[in-house]
Amino acid sequence: MKKTIYLSHGEKGGVGKSRVAMVLVDYLMKIGHPVALVEGDKSGIDVGQRYSGLVETGYINLNRPDAMEEAFSSLGRWLEDHAREKNVVVNLPGQASDTLDQFAALLGNVAEMLGYDLSVFYSVGPLDLHTGNLQNSIQTGLMSASEVTRQIVVMSEHGGPVTGYHWFGSKAREKFLGAGGKEGIMPKLKPDHLEKMVRELSGGYSAMLDRNSPIKIADRALLFSWLKAAHEVVALGVTHE
Repeated sequence: MKKTIYLSHGEKGGVGKSRVAMVLVDYLMKIGHPVALVEGDKSGIDVGQRYSGLVETGYINLNRPDAMEEAFSSLGRWLEDHAREKNVVVNLPGQASDTLDQFAALLGNVAEMLGYDLSVFYSVGPLDLHTGNLQNSIQTGLMSASEVTRQIVVMSEHGGPVTGYHWFGSKAREKFLGAGGKEGIMPKLKPDHLEKMVRELSGGYSAMLDRNSPIKIADRALLFSWLKAAHEVVALGVTHE
């Protein structure tokens, strides 16, 4: 089976990029696909910490607008040296567009030369500015490096009802979906005490459903329901053949 690089991309701060990356790793592990992780967000290595010791992880600073070529080279060399037989989830920093957008076409070429498909998840924020940033990514940025059927826009319920997102009612969304792009809604994990406990526990989400989990049975049932819906979102960009 051809391997895939999965980019978790999007706006800076609280739009759900890291959650998408975490769910992606968990889903790939669950369905038996070998996976490695690149933690590219130096300001918060929560994804890398969660899967420490479970999957091979590279820590690469991809927020380097002052050294864009070095950042691109570091990512490409790590992929070639460490992950040739694995799918790779790349958790990008919020400022990844400043560093990597101009290398979008090159990234697509490198992925192809290494034998990878490329899927891009973009976690969009609720404002009109965020819709504009997403459009730029689709047209000339990192989203454009992948085929449109491998471009997935994610709206998070953490940002409020998705019907209130500017993207939701935009002509750009209508055009994107009409062209074959995909869209998912990342559910909010509730209640708050369960979200807090899950954040504090290490390891994959699916492992938290085990009988020996410290999470109480009723809360595990809620976690199971949330995780099923979250897995359905990331499955939109996963190759299952």
